[in-house]
Amino acid sequence: MANNPRRLQLMDDICYEKVIGSAGKHQVLIYVHTKQDTTDTACVIRDAAVANDTIRMFLKDETSREILREHTELVRNSVLKDLLPYGLAIHNGGMTRDDRESVELLFAKRHIQVLVSTSTLACGVNLPVHTVIIKGTQVFSPEKRALTEVNPLVVTQMLGCAGRLQYGEGIIITEHNKLEDYLSLIKSIASNRN
Repeated sequence: MANNPRRLQLMDDICYEKVIGSAGKHQVLIYVHTKQDTTDTACVIRDAAVANDTIRMFLKDETSREILREHTELVRNSVLKDLLPYGLAIHNGGMTRDDRESVELLFAKRHIQVLVSTSTLACGVNLPVHTVIIKGTQVFSPEKRALTEVNPLVVTQMLGCAGRLQYGEGIIITEHNKLEDYLSLIKSIASNRN
């Protein structure tokens, strides 16, 4: 099911639509579940934004453009080099520490508008953001040799990034049959914050 091309395309389309809904107004942090997904998702969003002539929404101002151009020369990750000029970035454990720290700094200073990351970013880095998107809720479990739902505590941590600015938006892209489970989780998070 995870490799179903129609399902993946639908998730990409929904993710892009949600990003465009926030672009130009708020930063967006997209959580995916593998290093490869960071690259794939960021490139899909960039390519769709270029094709739909919405890419300018990811570039805040001329100062940010110049800062992103300067950092593009310094980073080592080739995908990150391709994304930074568009105001997008990736963050995962396969990148050098310097590249990850550059991305964290540029996002914290609001030069990067869309960041696609694995969940490890939610566990150790304080990057408040308005909009958090969790793209997919199933991960491969080597023990079970099957797809399993993401741990609810991890989902809570990821969504927590959206609440650190006093208000925010959390979006979970999941299977229809899991909708009630995640609605219950979101309600419990909201009631614990009040």
